[in-house]
Amino acid sequence: MPQDMPHFEPWELVAGLGLFLFGMMMLEQALRTLGTRSFRHLLRDHTKSPLRGALIGMVTTACLQSSSMVGLIVLAFVGAGILSMSNALGVIFGTSVGTTFTGWIVATIGFKLSLTEYAMPLLALGTLGVVFLNPDYHRHSQARLLLGIGLLLMGLDFMKTSMGFLAEQVSPSIFRDYPILFYVLGGLVFTALIQSSSATVMIVLSAIHAGVLPITTAAAIVIGATMGTTGTVLIGGVKGSSDKRRVAFAHFFFNLVVSLIALLLMQPLLSLITDTLDVTDPMYVVVLFHTLFNSIGILIFLPIVSPFARWLQARFSDDDLIGCQYITKVSPTVGDAATEAVRQEVTRLFYKVLILNLRVLRIRPEELLLGFKGLEVYEQIKQAKSSYDDQYSEIKHTEQQILQYANRLLREKSAEQETENVSKLVHAARDLVYGAKSLKNVRQNVVELHMQSDDEELFETLRHDTRNIYRHLLKLLEHTDPVLLEEKIPQLQEEINSSHDRLHQLITRYDNSDTIGIPLSSLLNINRELLVSNQMLGSAVRDLVTVKQPLSM
Repeated sequence: MPQDMPHFEPWELVAGLGLFLFGMMMLEQALRTLGTRSFRHLLRDHTKSPLRGALIGMVTTACLQSSSMVGLIVLAFVGAGILSMSNALGVIFGTSVGTTFTGWIVATIGFKLSLTEYAMPLLALGTLGVVFLNPDYHRHSQARLLLGIGLLLMGLDFMKTSMGFLAEQVSPSIFRDYPILFYVLGGLVFTALIQSSSATVMIVLSAIHAGVLPITTAAAIVIGATMGTTGTVLIGGVKGSSDKRRVAFAHFFFNLVVSLIALLLMQPLLSLITDTLDVTDPMYVVVLFHTLFNSIGILIFLPIVSPFARWLQARFSDDDLIGCQYITKVSPTVGDAATEAVRQEVTRLFYKVLILNLRVLRIRPEELLLGFKGLEVYEQIKQAKSSYDDQYSEIKHTEQQILQYANRLLREKSAEQETENVSKLVHAARDLVYGAKSLKNVRQNVVELHMQSDDEELFETLRHDTRNIYRHLLKLLEHTDPVLLEEKIPQLQEEINSSHDRLHQLITRYDNSDTIGIPLSSLLNINRELLVSNQMLGSAVRDLVTVKQPLSM
């Protein structure tokens, strides 16, 4: 081969894959900001059955280009009681067909146009927008969207070019020497490593377009890619909540069955596509094969989704240490005992919210909870090794269970005192979740204050005041007689307000963000949300103490 003749460059293929994956990540981040709210409304209002759930799963995954994002939102909705498990499974099954949409776009126009001509203006607008626009503005997310699409196109063009050179040096006949299972395993391992079945399919389509891969080999790799996508979901669901484990197992089992069906019916399906449907373009053959075997899986699972959901509910029971511990053991028909179970559950929720907020503020719970009954709750949470988002989701799920249980309890013929106590406890549970949500709203601002701020005094004052307020709350909850509460609460309120005023004075010393390292608006947001959070926690403790039941955790 002459030295100046173009030849296959492995790094060009790897660079194309990297650009494609990075573009996918940018695209997902942008869509998470731009489209998640609309998707939430769509999911909440239009998934009244497993079939409609599957259709919504197809459409939303095709639009958002992220089955993982759809799955996470579905999981949150199941935990909050908005979606039933059977309807949620319908959405999860539908995402399998939605992920094939990328392949259809690429097969239709991706190799028929000069991708670089379209990528360059997108990259230019996207990069300039990301650099110069304020990240808080809506336009910044739109710039990230353009940048993500540009990177996708550029990466695909790199892969297409490198595969074209490879076709001149490699004969497709060499792939016939290995068994089909070899390529299935290869697709599975490769997809599990890069965590993107779309990228695997793009490489396969590039190779087919260049004439490197035979259709049967490409189909086998696509089957393996379908199984490879379950690895990350399984790992993420092992130590998660019961609902998370149910969804993770359902996703794995669905893809396992679908992959086995595709492997067993590969030759008949390919013959149907090429002979009966008369599809001659090899790229269309592979994409249609991918869509077809996923659709067959949905047709098999949808009729049995309700019994499958019931089986999952029985298989993964809610026996985790960080879930509800009291209301699950007492029938709501048992008056006094049921009220006490609610009070204990809400008290436990208070400790969980406190621990979550301490995590935001980088305060070690051990030093604050030592000597209080909340230390046991912290040890259980620590043992579970949950992420921040998992802890917050579990708090929301606990609130939902408390509200449902309390509603059933209030429907019973209870005494007037019991009704008043349950109402106070429901109010306390709501306040506690608002207290967690307030700090969640400024979590990123707190990280910036800790990592980027040049003023250590401000962050340490914030932490010092929070320790004192939380210690005051713990003492009120565990050691205060309800008779003395009315004189204790004003002291707490004065401490909360004084902390807010002190932090405000420290913040207003600065007249611009350059002198401290982060925007002043972010500092004011932190102080405001911290005030709201502390007020909500104080209100919850007041209601808990005034419920006249002996405290026994």
